[in-house]
Amino acid sequence: MLFSTAESTVILAIDTLIIHANQDSSSVQEMAEAGALDALLDLLRSHHCEELSARLLELILRNPKVRETKICQFVLTPLSEYILGLDTVSESAKILIAMALGDISQHEGLAKATDSPVACRALISLLEEEPSEEMQMVVIRALGNFAMHSRTSRKAMAEAGGVYLVQEMLKSCNPQVSTQAALIIKSLFSNHTLQEYVSGEIIKSLTSKFRFRIQNL
Repeated sequence: MLFSTAESTVILAIDTLIIHANQDSSSVQEMAEAGALDALLDLLRSHHCEELSARLLELILRNPKVRETKICQFVLTPLSEYILGLDTVSESAKILIAMALGDISQHEGLAKATDSPVACRALISLLEEEPSEEMQMVVIRALGNFAMHSRTSRKAMAEAGGVYLVQEMLKSCNPQVSTQAALIIKSLFSNHTLQEYVSGEIIKSLTSKFRFRIQNL
């Protein structure tokens, strides 16, 4: 039904699967094995039923056992491309896909995958769009996992301008956001290969933001 050309049939199928997944979380493994992820990715690519597709996709990827399957090795790039796509305008769908990337990043092996840098660039792009507090929290958690597990991901974040964007999160009124941002900054500069991204301006900016946090404790 997910592969149907009739939108009403697709919507009915997704709604039914979401209800089933909420009632029995283990059922998402069967969905993944039956090709649900491929169908949902196709729907996202074609911008059909985006929010519903993103919601079910995130429910499936939230399951740790699903993240152990081989198919998850191939979802990083299409999810990232969806976020980066010029035709992607649904804010709620973007949040759900960012959550899905965050789910994936909890698996160390997937966080170290060769496609992880493009996921990091996609997440960084969401911070460039004056994100809501909810989006900030979702993105910063996902980036934190990628930064912790992968040097190539840290470099991709820095190259995408992530140093400047993440440091802006340090002054967030949400302590979870600011704390996670601080941990990402620490991870970004924990490796000498990223020294080229350190400048006097960045150090001065980080120092001023640290003082800002102290003054507001």
